[in-house]
Amino acid sequence: MVTKKIDKSEVNTFYQSKYDYYRMPSYVSALLTGFLETTYFVSDCQIFGRFAIETLIPRFFILIPLILLALLEPRIKNYRVAVFAYYSIAHAAMWCTIWAIWYLPNKDFAREGFIIMHLAFIAIGLAMPVKYQIPVHSGVILNIIISNMWNHYEHVDLMISLAVPVWIGASILMIILENSYADQYLIRKQLEKNSTTDNLTEAYNRNKFEEIAESDHEMPAEAANASVVILMIDIDKFKRVNDTYGHDAGDKVLVFLTERIKACIRATDLVIRWGGEEFVVLLMGASTTVGLKIAEHIRHSVETTENEVCPITISVGVSQYDGKNYHEAVKRADKALYYAKEHGRNLVVHYDDIAEEIAPASKDKNKKEKSKKK
Repeated sequence: MVTKKIDKSEVNTFYQSKYDYYRMPSYVSALLTGFLETTYFVSDCQIFGRFAIETLIPRFFILIPLILLALLEPRIKNYRVAVFAYYSIAHAAMWCTIWAIWYLPNKDFAREGFIIMHLAFIAIGLAMPVKYQIPVHSGVILNIIISNMWNHYEHVDLMISLAVPVWIGASILMIILENSYADQYLIRKQLEKNSTTDNLTEAYNRNKFEEIAESDHEMPAEAANASVVILMIDIDKFKRVNDTYGHDAGDKVLVFLTERIKACIRATDLVIRWGGEEFVVLLMGASTTVGLKIAEHIRHSVETTENEVCPITISVGVSQYDGKNYHEAVKRADKALYYAKEHGRNLVVHYDDIAEEIAPASKDKNKKEKSKKK
């Protein structure tokens, strides 16, 4: 079963993904099931040898739930709701058929109609969890048994003996298809992880940041209606570590720093390897005060915790995301980090504390650049 491949903690996420992927084919199948039910009115007329006024209402009654589904479907986001809504059309179509059969002078053709209904359940079941599809699909057999109480099919035993193997075969097919999608889901998930994760440190990479900053005017889902503090972290004199102990040792230091950062932040926060020995941390929903405390906690933890290579220290630049532009917030944190580097290292510096001090220097730099252009 699929639960052997998918971790129990993410089974619901998997089923939601499966529903999102197959939603349109299943929805269209439900619509076709209902619409095509009305076309059986033609065969009713053939059986009667005249206009089958008796089955007109039973055959076209399916349009009522069909219209309701068409109106409500855009609002259906959860796969559990979809199970009820889509399969309701399939069962409604079958019961409209049973209703029409009551009036037919010859009920032998009912078995062909019931076998066709299996196809509808298979098509609709593409988007549904097998654990729901199998019992819901078995309702076809139950419908035959119940309706036989008043329709009195001449060959009800034949109907059931035909329906059971089809149901078994359909169930096996659905299990195979769900497991096949599970393989696809796991591969896609791994690819997504690889595209946003740094192989060495297992922190996120810049692609993750770009996902979050994709819209400068919208808060990311992780930080909706919340403030975000950004930390820019750099290892002090990291080049000396590589030059003295080698790049393998330098990699161990980077892993050590990542572990220290993760140990000091919360589960909702994000660690991003920005490049080389630089890391960006997004503290979701944190105030400036909390952000500074966490930054200092990280700095102290790195300084006082032994690693297998050599003692290291870090400098940290801090800024507040203003809800408009993540890239600008990172630039401010970078300026604060640069200030910390220039003023002794092993420091935590907030951009707001130095903004006025570095502003004149920035203006002078701009003037020099303009004069050079002239």
